[in-house]
Amino acid sequence: MTASEHELEAARVGPVTPRGGVPLDLRVRAWLRVVGLLRAVGYYPTMADMPNVPLAKRKASKPAWWLTLPLPTDIQIEDHTTLSRELPVPVRAYRPAGAAERLPIVLFTHGGGFVNCGLEAMQFLCASVASTARVLVVSVDYPLAPETSYPEALQASYETLCRLSEHGGELGGDPANVTVMGDSAGGNLAAALCLLARRNGDPLITRQILIYPTLDATLSTPRMRAESAKRRNECDTFYSYYAAGHARTDELISPLLAADVSGLPSALVITAEHDSLGDDGRLYAERLREAGVPVRYTNYLGMPHGFLSMPRLCRAAPQALAEIAHELREPVR
Repeated sequence: MTASEHELEAARVGPVTPRGGVPLDLRVRAWLRVVGLLRAVGYYPTMADMPNVPLAKRKASKPAWWLTLPLPTDIQIEDHTTLSRELPVPVRAYRPAGAAERLPIVLFTHGGGFVNCGLEAMQFLCASVASTARVLVVSVDYPLAPETSYPEALQASYETLCRLSEHGGELGGDPANVTVMGDSAGGNLAAALCLLARRNGDPLITRQILIYPTLDATLSTPRMRAESAKRRNECDTFYSYYAAGHARTDELISPLLAADVSGLPSALVITAEHDSLGDDGRLYAERLREAGVPVRYTNYLGMPHGFLSMPRLCRAAPQALAEIAHELREPVR
């Protein structure tokens, strides 16, 4: 069995109660203890083991059914192949059933440490956002490492973004209103898409929503430097699969290290208190704000990395989903 990256990442959180913080939710703590035991006996693969897991199995990885919730019943879900829509990679579109108007488009890039997960991983998040915010969510099945490395995943996501910005109306979306959203490694891709679009002068991105993003491949944030050697090694491993010899200081690999973040789309940045990667999002939000980019930043107390993939277990998941929907319904800042 292949665990979702969110479950594995959540199992690597730090102390139960960070200094001056809120204790990790008891239900989450119990589940993470189970995950830790299963990892110890080899039931869940470690990050170092990922290349030995067949690609198809990694792409099919998703949270256990009892950690998530049923999909909203008012959502129409359609898969589109590279042939059907002239897309660079397959996508899955989530649209409120019966919507006649052209809806704002949200391009979603999933997490998974760049090596794990696919279109199945964050179905509940995509469907819930489409339902509550009344938007068209398009999830991208970008290529995974180590079979492909940087810049393949980013380039596939960018080409999909360009396609939606030109022909999103074919899916019932508004090509002039496109948001990029991603969780974890997908948050890295979403942030990099904004930098790449600024560099190329196209396409226009309305806003960015970064959910506990991984933004520093050099692992140099204060919180990451304070982590154990084992934890740092795990993070270094998944970045090594993705960067594969490219400079990790490249802004498209480490958006946090970008020399200039001015002129980027307005942002909603969500982090989790019990996440060793939490500084990535916090520091990026600070940099965006200092550069004059409108930012809303929320750190969810008592939550682990990946908490939106475990809505049945994590009490803050409904609040975070509501915050994302609110952001998408609001006028662009």
